Amino acid sequence: MLETLRMQEVSQIVLSMPEGAIIPGKDSLVGEPIMIINNPSLSNLTFTSKAVTAHDAQGHIGTAGITNQLDFIINEGSILYALWNYIYGVIDKEHETAIIRGNEYLTVDKNGYAFLGAKPILYTGHYNFYLYKVEDNQNILLSNDKYEFCTTEDGQWLVHIFDSNEADIYFATYHYEIEASSISTIKQIHNNIFATIDIYIDAVDLKNDDKHIVIIHCDKVQIDTNMVLSINDSSKASFTPIRIKSVPGGDEFNKDVATVVVI
Repeated sequence: MLETLRMQEVSQIVLSMPEGAIIPGKDSLVGEPIMIINNPSLSNLTFTSKAVTAHDAQGHIGTAGITNQLDFIINEGSILYALWNYIYGVIDKEHETAIIRGNEYLTVDKNGYAFLGAKPILYTGHYNFYLYKVEDNQNILLSNDKYEFCTTEDGQWLVHIFDSNEADIYFATYHYEIEASSISTIKQIHNNIFATIDIYIDAVDLKNDDKHIVIIHCDKVQIDTNMVLSINDSSKASFTPIRIKSVPGGDEFNKDVATVVVI
């Protein structure tokens, strides 16, 4: 009956704890959902087969296919971030302080003072503060003895540039500390997340317009994904492909990859 169904949309994807798997920091029981994705924008679901050929001394004998992978794409960056966060070992902190490098153009007054946008971090023996004079479309680096730092009564930082003229333009780059909304640290080594997956699809029978639910179940899958940040695209936050590699189960030679149930 599966061949008469028209798949409409995915209503839910449930990733559950498989037998024998361990997720660090969690005491999840076998079968307990670790992620539920409701109404994802699912564009394609493909059971990918890999061709295996056999040859003898006279040449090609035959070709068989091995199905071991499910490929599908979900356009829902906010939901998938939790999954991507675990796979890549991201450490996400909120309302923490961070040190970043900033750049700004400065214009000095008649006394050679220019206000800085932030408090620079100055290290002993090395300022980590670089000041350039913009002259004839060129940036000329000034040595540390050509300027000094000072503060106003209300705590705002200034740089006093010696031998400067009013309205001279300078370019400064330096590190400073800010309070960040969030800090994400991506780890080099990725996790291999194993889960049981159930995909629920709404379908309609083309013969009589009866509505059905198709459930695709895999006992054990390995999940991998990339995170793509869309720049200047108002239509989406990200375009994130998820690769689900099914781990065949069973004792027989031709193992089970997935089970499709129509209800």
